[in-house]
Amino acid sequence: MRVKSDYLIYCDESCPLEYEPISLFGAIGCSYENKDKIVKDLRNLKNKYFTNSRYETKWVKVSKAKVQYYKELIDYFYYNKDIRVRIVVATEKEKLDNKKYYAGDYQEWYYRMYYLLLDRFIDLNYDYYMLYDEKDKYTTYRMNKVRDIIKTRKKFDSRDHFDFKIKQINSKESELMQLLDVIMGAVGYKNRGYLEKEKGEAKKEIVRYIEKKFSRNISISTSPYEAKFNIFKWKPTEVKK
Repeated sequence: MRVKSDYLIYCDESCPLEYEPISLFGAIGCSYENKDKIVKDLRNLKNKYFTNSRYETKWVKVSKAKVQYYKELIDYFYYNKDIRVRIVVATEKEKLDNKKYYAGDYQEWYYRMYYLLLDRFIDLNYDYYMLYDEKDKYTTYRMNKVRDIIKTRKKFDSRDHFDFKIKQINSKESELMQLLDVIMGAVGYKNRGYLEKEKGEAKKEIVRYIEKKFSRNISISTSPYEAKFNIFKWKPTEVKK
């Protein structure tokens, strides 16, 4: 990173389109000063198991032959006090009433999910750099919109020195983004009911390993004040008739 900030936040999403019944929005963050050490540690872990430290770590690559590597990856996240993760799991999307609540625009709901994701990540006393993996030609526009909404709602503009930058990166070259992909993959796997539906044992083993490590069910919301590994399950508000 050429431009210094206090904290870096890497963002990603899974199945964000309107017709998809469950969408996940995830963020992983660390301090700027510790980022290089974290990247070095994660590449050293890859070297331990693979011939190339640039091996791309992804949830879809979890297999029986690689399960020990993925367990050590989760261990690293668990013991590194500087890494934080927050995931918003949006469920029951078939009940979304975009016309009533979001002026008929699904993108407005999308922006709200990102606001809910990042709201508890951001503190008035620090500057931030949000990094994202471009999905399509509209991604940069959407991320700029997310940044503007956050700055407006949290009234950060009253602080002249506050800065909230965004930057597009290639997730294939980001160890932290890849770590987020694995954690989001496990959370999505459990929340979509694949633990019972799917046959693959390796992914199930990683899900159970995470739950045992953190002593929690990752299909249930954590306390809103949980800082290390925060999960928020969102669903549309029931309309009383």
